[in-house]
Amino acid sequence: MQRKKSLICIMGLLLIVCGCGREEPEEWPAEVQREKIVLWSYYDTESQQDALDELIQGFNLNQDRYEASWEYVPMTDFTKKLTMAYTEQALPDLALIDNPEMPKCIKMGMFEDITEFLKELGVSENYYPDLLSTVSADGHMYGIPAVCNNVALIYNKKYLEEAGVNPPKTWEELKAAAKKLTVDGRKGFLMSGIDGEQGAFQILPWILSTGEPVDRLGGTGTVEALTFLSELMEEGCMTYNCVNLSQTDVARVFANGEAAMMENGPWAFPILNEAGIDYGVSALPVSEQRSVIVGGENLGILRGKNIEGAKLFIEYYNDNMVMRKFCEKAHSLPTKIGVRTRGQSNMQVIEEQMEEAVVRSRIPLWNTLSGEITKAFYRMSVGEITPEQAADMLKSKYRD
Repeated sequence: MQRKKSLICIMGLLLIVCGCGREEPEEWPAEVQREKIVLWSYYDTESQQDALDELIQGFNLNQDRYEASWEYVPMTDFTKKLTMAYTEQALPDLALIDNPEMPKCIKMGMFEDITEFLKELGVSENYYPDLLSTVSADGHMYGIPAVCNNVALIYNKKYLEEAGVNPPKTWEELKAAAKKLTVDGRKGFLMSGIDGEQGAFQILPWILSTGEPVDRLGGTGTVEALTFLSELMEEGCMTYNCVNLSQTDVARVFANGEAAMMENGPWAFPILNEAGIDYGVSALPVSEQRSVIVGGENLGILRGKNIEGAKLFIEYYNDNMVMRKFCEKAHSLPTKIGVRTRGQSNMQVIEEQMEEAVVRSRIPLWNTLSGEITKAFYRMSVGEITPEQAADMLKSKYRD
């Protein structure tokens, strides 16, 4: 009987406590509702995506008003999808966009003019001027350069040592080395010639290395460069399938031991590290002069979206430590003067080459020429046209 009374008392107390909770809900703290901001990016390597994840997480933990996230859009469709989203009023708030594509989108009115905000951040004084030109138009600024990079010659140390070959510095040395390194199941050299920006990014350094002026492609230098690349394929030193390989694909082929040397950028390093490849990095071989192209992405705010939240995100990324950490994780170079990555010896060549690197926005008609370069390269590779005819395809764009 006593036990029964105790149970009744306990049940009564529970009812009182639960009843009190229902009667006074205002005493419980309400969950903070954050405003959403979305960033689009075409980053596809694991290290790049991990860097973005970490950046987003850091921003979300650094403040309590906005909740950022990012969505993947393939690079080949990035600008097209951004344009479609603009038409359909379904844009993200921010875009991490290839730097030569941004000027075109600015002209279309897709990016928000944030000149005064960026002046307050001291962007004009702290970022490399050539890179700032890719986020600017008519004295106005629409974003910040986020990361930069370029391509170099990456080689398998074991294969070169076995063949008694030193890392080539000139085209002649590259061809001789590629021939010697080509064996059954392995090409001596590999690059990406895929249609679109990635292929053009890898083909153009060979053209400019001849001394071809950046404002007049399609001349004798273009013929010389395309002839050289064509001969590498014809002599079996490089696969014709390079026209179907992205830069990431090339890195994987190299990691599988199917190429002894390749043209590629620092985004390939994590793939090689994971594969356990003992590789070296040297400057891209030259004809007449060193010349590589500036790669990398800009961070801009889409017009009419969550401007204040997006500004806060850019302000967060503008911090030296945040930028350095992101670049180290993504295997790219910081775009701010004086900010350097740490403990990455393989980045030294990439950083040195930035001194002669060409920003694609300096090349007239680049958005047209980039597609034409890879189309001409493809047609030459499959034997439809000669290097001279391929060069004329570029030259004709200045006449159109």
